[in-house]
Amino acid sequence: MEETRKALCELFDEMLGNMRFFKKKTYEDFFKSAYDSHKDMITSLAGCAGEEGMTEEEIVEELASAIPEYAQKKMSEVPRRQREKAGIDYNLTMAVYIIPMLVYRHDERNDWIAERMVEIWNSWKVTGYPLTRSEFGQIAGGFKKGLCYITTAVCLSQGKADDCYELNTLRSYRDQYLMRTKEGRALVDEYYEIAPGIVFVIGMQKEPDRIYEEILKDYLMPCIRYVEEGEYEACKELYCRMVGRLRLRYLPEDMPKYS
Repeated sequence: MEETRKALCELFDEMLGNMRFFKKKTYEDFFKSAYDSHKDMITSLAGCAGEEGMTEEEIVEELASAIPEYAQKKMSEVPRRQREKAGIDYNLTMAVYIIPMLVYRHDERNDWIAERMVEIWNSWKVTGYPLTRSEFGQIAGGFKKGLCYITTAVCLSQGKADDCYELNTLRSYRDQYLMRTKEGRALVDEYYEIAPGIVFVIGMQKEPDRIYEEILKDYLMPCIRYVEEGEYEACKELYCRMVGRLRLRYLPEDMPKYS
């Protein structure tokens, strides 16, 4: 049991140093390679036995608490001025690597461990940011769909439909203006590298709806007005400024830059 708990903590440390792969072009391949490297350990959790007399619930509790306990100790050693960044790094590591790896094969006990691990992480307030259960297919699928990530998240927070005026206007701008030039296509491609990470981290904040409301007021509505007025370059500059500022505020330093 102790060796398995140690292996889980080592997996957390390893994935913590690989957030640079959380982007459209590299996430799927890196995740599958990392999972294959640790598959034996992860699948062994399903049959891991505890000490004599331990119940199934107690075994799951021991395994599920390993990483939260380890991460909480690591957080306590982080200088106060660096804890916000460390907290974001820790939560992203859990959300895009650790939890998806545990539930990748949908083994009943591993699903139970993952669910309990999320509960422990949140109840112990390991980082102060909420953690939700996530799956590889959802994350990789999101990258492939080519969504207007930030605009979609803002509109969802406002209760707007997927075909609302704001989304349709900016999608049309993307397809009819940006995608017609080499520079525009490069900007769109770069945007899709980092926008999912921004949305992930905003979702961890205490008041994501307030953040999205500010983004709508300060950036998206002015962008839409620029499109309506035919000021397409002004829209591009403002949208780039928005993504750049959100990246600096919410993403780890080793994530790809937007310029």
